[in-house]
Amino acid sequence: MKKAIEIVHVDEKAVADELVAQGYEAIECSFGHFGSTLGPLAMDHHGAESHREGVALRAYRDHFGVCKDNPKFVVTGAADADATFAIAALCGFLPHPSRAAEFEKAPPPVKAAGTKDISTLAALVNKVDTAPIGVRLEESEEGITLLLWNQMSSSAQDTTAFHAGVDRWRALMGRAPKALLSAAKTEEANRVTEARKAEVIKVSNKVAVVESAAWGFDVWYAEVAPIIVAYVAANGNVTIGCPDTESAEKYFGNGGLKNVFAKLEPQGWGGREAIGGSPRGQKLTREQALEAARVIDAAIIKS
Repeated sequence: MKKAIEIVHVDEKAVADELVAQGYEAIECSFGHFGSTLGPLAMDHHGAESHREGVALRAYRDHFGVCKDNPKFVVTGAADADATFAIAALCGFLPHPSRAAEFEKAPPPVKAAGTKDISTLAALVNKVDTAPIGVRLEESEEGITLLLWNQMSSSAQDTTAFHAGVDRWRALMGRAPKALLSAAKTEEANRVTEARKAEVIKVSNKVAVVESAAWGFDVWYAEVAPIIVAYVAANGNVTIGCPDTESAEKYFGNGGLKNVFAKLEPQGWGGREAIGGSPRGQKLTREQALEAARVIDAAIIKS
């Protein structure tokens, strides 16, 4: 009998550390200023771990199915595509060439689907998570699948969202209805339109606060400012972004935004060189987002 997958969502690093000691694998357990909790597979790529590739790519390429006999995970934050794809890969839920024996007696179409190499999708999930600028998801089959996954996700930060995200990958890797895939392309066009309707507060010619329910960094970098502080009122989340690491290091020095996180209040901001966010599990106000933007603007290296 297969073991049931167990996912525990936490907000505190100490709790994540304790669960890892009990045999749970930590998936993107980054706690900003407080650092990351790592399991044996080192499944994080934020803060001090930003030298690593994204977890979806490494889980699929290097560790496929290694957790299927002990599918216990500790997570934090949002159930994004990268983290949930990684869990699905570690559990062996996705198509993979290593499943050939499992599908040996299956009908040819089922065998082909179950043993397909989806490394290209894993790499795309990684790219969108770490360097999304310029990526047009609607232009490839894998991209449309990722679009559909994203459009079916929620902003909830809890265990249910992670279970749903993992199962959504499993379902879409079976056979995603063509009507849904077509609708995903239409929804992407709508996303761009909604992103352009965002409320914008320009702090300077380089920094802007954007309030929008739509995820539109690609639009805002091109049309608003090179440094975006995005505020989502529904959950109080703030995301800071620059177009790429090169841009971030031009403004903030070697390490980019990682030089700024410790200056922001409340404590616990973190992320990578070109993107990061507010403390896990804390709901910030619009004024706190604006104050963060002012601090970020003041931290820009004067040329």
